[in-house]
Amino acid sequence: MNIEVPKFISENEITDYLPHRGKMLLLSRITNYDMEKRIITGEYDITKECIFYEKEGDGIPSWVSFELMAQTVCALTGIAHKLFGRKILPGMILSVTGFKTATEWLKAGTTVRMTMTEDYCDEESALYNFTGELYVVGEDEKPAVTAKISAIEIESLEKLKEIRGRYLE
Repeated sequence: MNIEVPKFISENEITDYLPHRGKMLLLSRITNYDMEKRIITGEYDITKECIFYEKEGDGIPSWVSFELMAQTVCALTGIAHKLFGRKILPGMILSVTGFKTATEWLKAGTTVRMTMTEDYCDEESALYNFTGELYVVGEDEKPAVTAKISAIEIESLEKLKEIRGRYLE
């Protein structure tokens, strides 16, 4: 059961591809993806209504960008599941490594662009590794944040315990 998924996914449609809702939805749109290369680009419009907004910096702390990147990853796996007629699963961040930031704050009123590339996938355990870059749209051509994110999709806590047991034996 293969279906078509547009390369541009608007804010109104984005919840069809990931489980995040309300204030925890930190993606405004998907601007492009390539399933063969396993790469996705998403954007987030930072506002004062963001759950992570802090008045002190008039924006969100740059450390929050790992969650923006993780939701972009979640959208890619969600798109893959939709394309192949599978159930979209929730995921969990396992680790964030190599996190580097060139700024302390991502300011309200700006848009950030996240590009995530899959480096590794173990389909049996649904374990993924991604390399990501976050850019402030309209600013430097260098990334404001870079990181590597490991994540896992889970059907249930029981399935997670089973997978965990396999790797700890």
